[in-house]
Amino acid sequence: MIWGECSVEGDQVVVRLRGWRRALATRGTIRFPLVSIVRIDHDPSARAHVTTGFHQWRKQGQGVWRVGTYHGLDGWSFWSIGLGRNAVLIECSGERLRYVVIEVADAERTVREIRVAAGKETGAGAGGPQASPAVPARGPRRRDRRDQNGPATGEG
Repeated sequence: MIWGECSVEGDQVVVRLRGWRRALATRGTIRFPLVSIVRIDHDPSARAHVTTGFHQWRKQGQGVWRVGTYHGLDGWSFWSIGLGRNAVLIECSGERLRYVVIEVADAERTVREIRVAAGKETGAGAGGPQASPAVPARGPRRRDRRDQNGPATGEG
């Protein structure tokens, strides 16, 4: 099932949704510059790698669809996926959306086209942004106030 399409137009990546997903997501088209792409992968298990809430009380089932904009520990993300078999995970830097996850007809071809276009735009070589391990980047480690005061010595 095709949830949308992802293409390159000039120096931007354009994500367009189709059908009822367009109305449900309240955003039919998303654009962002090629130079903002940090990572792009065909990732069928994107749900496990991108958090969409501060607490995930239950595991996301494979049959659950996700459409729209979500906020999580890593920032804002946009989703349009069903089963996720052909999910394309795009990680951006310097944009409002940190992650864009969309299910397309041919994920491998889409990833290849965007990598080639990003490589030409950024001068990173023919491959563009390289595939990286499927581990999400986390924000800065937060230190507890007790850690900032140094070790407890028992003196008081």
